Amino acid sequence: MKDYYKILGVGEGSSDEQIKKAFKNIAKKEHPDRGGNEATFKEANEAYDTLKNKNKRQEYDTIKQYGASMGMGGQAPGGNFDEFVSGDFFDEFMSGIGGPRFRQRHRKRQNRDIKMNLSLSIKEIMKAMNKTLSFKLPSGRDEIVEIKVPAGVQNGVTFRYNGMGDDSDAGVPRGNLLIKVTVLDSDGFTRKGSDLWSDRTITAFEAMRGCEFTIRDLEDNTVNVRAPAGTQPGSVLQLKSKGMPVHERLNIRGNMYIKVHVTIPKLNERQLNKIKDL
Repeated sequence: MKDYYKILGVGEGSSDEQIKKAFKNIAKKEHPDRGGNEATFKEANEAYDTLKNKNKRQEYDTIKQYGASMGMGGQAPGGNFDEFVSGDFFDEFMSGIGGPRFRQRHRKRQNRDIKMNLSLSIKEIMKAMNKTLSFKLPSGRDEIVEIKVPAGVQNGVTFRYNGMGDDSDAGVPRGNLLIKVTVLDSDGFTRKGSDLWSDRTITAFEAMRGCEFTIRDLEDNTVNVRAPAGTQPGSVLQLKSKGMPVHERLNIRGNMYIKVHVTIPKLNERQLNKIKDL
């Protein structure tokens, strides 16, 4: 399996901006139109295409970490979804190294891109899904498209569907369809990365003695939770592998965390006297 971080000369914890900068430096030097090494440029472009996208990078990191031990060490990252977009970087790159004339040679004229927003709840994305969308093109024609949304899709990811945008000018290719996904919290759960967080309130006596309670997860399963004796207000209970899907094929999931709140009862003097010697 190729080490995309090594190819770009960055660390695994590098930010998006650092990865972009590293690729831009390689592209300036190795782009074929500037006399560079075409193979080196293609390899760097392949690495950048994966690492620039949250979902692709997450899948790549997962396979890189767990794949070898599960018989998938040589498998490249991929999924049942279309190409991701993280900004018009290549136009910026072209304009930076060759000016408008250089950029114009490499950019084909086409109809406008269509941008749409798609809001989904974290409950909806616990499993992969197909979503049918309808919209009106600038040409006036109605369009219907079915998109595939992978399980655990990251908030802010944009799907690009080539050739499904505006078709007003029949003399040039159609534009692209860009769909930005917004993932919303739901059903009492908040998402943090691949983990799910929720809250639970118990009484002071339950906290002292320890107790068991059940919660319903985002797949409508009943989950048993144990709060040990002496649980303190603000304690966090961890349920391993009960969080968001990270990689369906490898069956890897994040964790679920339950933050415990404790209610303190108001006692009269007689009741206080009964418990003061505990």
